[in-house]
Amino acid sequence: MKNILIAVVAVLVFNAIFVYSGGLELLVKTEQKEEIPERVGTDVIDVFRFTLEEEVQKKIGTPVEGYEPQMFLQVFPGLVETDFDGVEASIGRYAVTEGRLTYMPDDTKLIHSAATAIRRDGYETLLNNIADRIEINLTSDGTITDVMSALVGLER
Repeated sequence: MKNILIAVVAVLVFNAIFVYSGGLELLVKTEQKEEIPERVGTDVIDVFRFTLEEEVQKKIGTPVEGYEPQMFLQVFPGLVETDFDGVEASIGRYAVTEGRLTYMPDDTKLIHSAATAIRRDGYETLLNNIADRIEINLTSDGTITDVMSALVGLER
């Protein structure tokens, strides 16, 4: 009888520790098996970024303080302002408000002259926005060539 009582107490203590240490949440998450969205590889994003920047350099020159949406909009006729919605800048991000592209600075940081330049992770957002708009799935059969063809105004 004493052994049964010790076993019951041990099971209760173990269960209490398990629940309070987050084990129950882990079990629930494991059972739900949340799908992780597929992401475009960093190599694809880098090719996209370098291709955009190279075209800007050829057409309007190399910017001193980084690349901004207006530069890309000037060079690529297939780009629209909404493609830059949510694109991360050096300090802040871009948003489309009332149909216009606006820069939204991060007020918690000191602003500098390159604050509006697009960050590396901003190119991923830009690429995803464009791919969604022109209905190209870059994680399956779509390519950067398809995206760039759309940006320069060629049929894909």
